[in-house]
Amino acid sequence: MADGKYAAISGAVARMHKLDNISEHLASARTPGYKKGTVTFAARLGEATSGMASNATNFTGLTAHKIDFSPGHLEHSGRPLDVAINGEGFFQIQRPDGELAYTRKGSFQLNGEGLLVDSNGYAVTGPDGEEIILERPDIDILGDGSIWIEDQQVAQIGLFRFEDTEQLRRAGQDLFVAMDDAVAVIHPQPQMVQNSLEGSNVNLMAEMARMTSNLRAFEATQKALKTYSDMNAKATEMGLLQ
Repeated sequence: MADGKYAAISGAVARMHKLDNISEHLASARTPGYKKGTVTFAARLGEATSGMASNATNFTGLTAHKIDFSPGHLEHSGRPLDVAINGEGFFQIQRPDGELAYTRKGSFQLNGEGLLVDSNGYAVTGPDGEEIILERPDIDILGDGSIWIEDQQVAQIGLFRFEDTEQLRRAGQDLFVAMDDAVAVIHPQPQMVQNSLEGSNVNLMAEMARMTSNLRAFEATQKALKTYSDMNAKATEMGLLQ
């Protein structure tokens, strides 16, 4: 009976993880460039001390957190320093500590020194990792990321890609950093859209449906847990009567 109780607890914990995941998605659904995460679980068979397969119990275990990098829809913003990525790729950002990070959120601006920065105030880099300094914000940005003022190219926004995006992890503030020996390379065919931002890839209707389903499953595990607790209490009472 105790094994069934532990299985119910593991199921409840799994549903709590999923509900946390869904809550994060709903909170970030309107954040430009946000990428939803997926939580995966597996059933783990716990053998009883007797070693008999008939006494085994299924437990639910968290296996991985993954990031879904599927693109979001493009939304027109009308701001000349907003840039959306049409397809795969990442903007490269240099953080204050010198470390490089990557983002899909192209909500850029100029700081007091004319440096092109992201929404966190971190420098956006060009194809060679160089900082981008502009005289004014009214510029034209072509599909390849080249920046023009009137008929003169003055800089270029770099677009980078990874062979395996599973080597990226979240670093907060809409940024991702590469793990292990993952190396970003220049995208051979960058496609950028000025005056636009990429929306999140969260489907609100799907997330609401997932939330309803998981809430019901969580309630079911709570009922199962109560049932096992009541059964244990009855068994204890019977033992005392004997």
